[in-house]
Amino acid sequence: MAAKTPSSWCFSFLKEALILPTRNPKLFTPVFLVLAVATFLARSVHVVFIQPLVDDMVRSIYLIEMRNTGFSCGEGAKLEEGAIKIMLISIAQVILMLALGFVKKALAFFAASTTYSGDRYSLAELVRKVICKGNTLKGPAITFAVVTALDLAWTAVLVAMRAGTAVMMRGGQSRVLSVQGLVFLLTLLAELCFAVLALVSVAASVVDGERRGVRALRQAWRLMTRVRRKEGLLLVLLTYLLPTVVAPVYRAALVYSRRSMAAGLCVLAGYAFMFGALQLVYLAAATVFYYEAMERKEVVPCD
Repeated sequence: MAAKTPSSWCFSFLKEALILPTRNPKLFTPVFLVLAVATFLARSVHVVFIQPLVDDMVRSIYLIEMRNTGFSCGEGAKLEEGAIKIMLISIAQVILMLALGFVKKALAFFAASTTYSGDRYSLAELVRKVICKGNTLKGPAITFAVVTALDLAWTAVLVAMRAGTAVMMRGGQSRVLSVQGLVFLLTLLAELCFAVLALVSVAASVVDGERRGVRALRQAWRLMTRVRRKEGLLLVLLTYLLPTVVAPVYRAALVYSRRSMAAGLCVLAGYAFMFGALQLVYLAAATVFYYEAMERKEVVPCD
C-alpha cells in the first residue's frame, strides 16, 4: 500500500469525521437532535425575551427624542427597569448556554469517542454504561470549567480593549488607536484559536479521563502545534467557517420574529437543525483529530 502523502494526512481526519456518524446512526441521530434542541432553546431566549425588550427601549428613546422634551421621571424609571430586565435575562441566557454547552459537548464527544473506538451504543446505553459509570464526567467537567473560565476572562479583555478603542476614537488619538486596533485583532485571533484548543482539550479529557484541566490543555496545545499543525489549522478554519454558512438564517429569524413570533421561531428551528448538524461535524472532527494525532506520534506526558 502506498504511503499517505502529507495532503492526505491533512484531510484524513476531516473525511473520518464526516463518515463517523454514519457508522452508528442509532446513536448519532438522537445526539444530533439534542444538539439542535439545545441550540434552539439557547437562541430562543434572545428571540422571545431580549429582542422585544430592546426594541421597546429603542422605540421609547426614539419617541422621546422626537418630542425633544427630555426624559420624565416615569420614562426614565421605565427605561431603567427595561435595562435591568435585559441584564438579568442575559445573565440567565449565559448560564443556560454554558449548561447546555457542556451537556451537548460531552454527549457528542462521548458518542464520537466510543464510535471511533469500535463500540456501537444506543443513546440510552451510552448514558447508562459510559457517561454515568464512575467518575467518567469528572475529567471533562473540570476541563470544561477551566477553558470556560479562561474564555470568559479573554472575552472580558476584548470588551475592555474595545471600550478603550472607542474612547480613543472620540479623543482623536489616531496613532495609539492603530496600535490598539492591531492588538485587538491579534487578541481576537488568539481567542478563536483558543476556542478550538479548548474543544480538543475537552475531547482529550473524554478519551483519557486522567488528563483533565490544564494537563488536557497542554496536551491539546502540543498536538496542534507540534504533531499536526496543518490539521490543527484546518480544524480552526472548519470550526469558524462552518457556522458562518448558517448565520444569515439566524439573522432572518430575528427579522421575522419582529413581524410574527411564530414565523421567527419556525425560521429559528430551521437554523437550529442546520447548526446542530454543523456542530456534530466539528465536534466529531475534534475527536478524530485527537485520536489520529495521538496515533501518529507518541506525545511526551505533560506532567
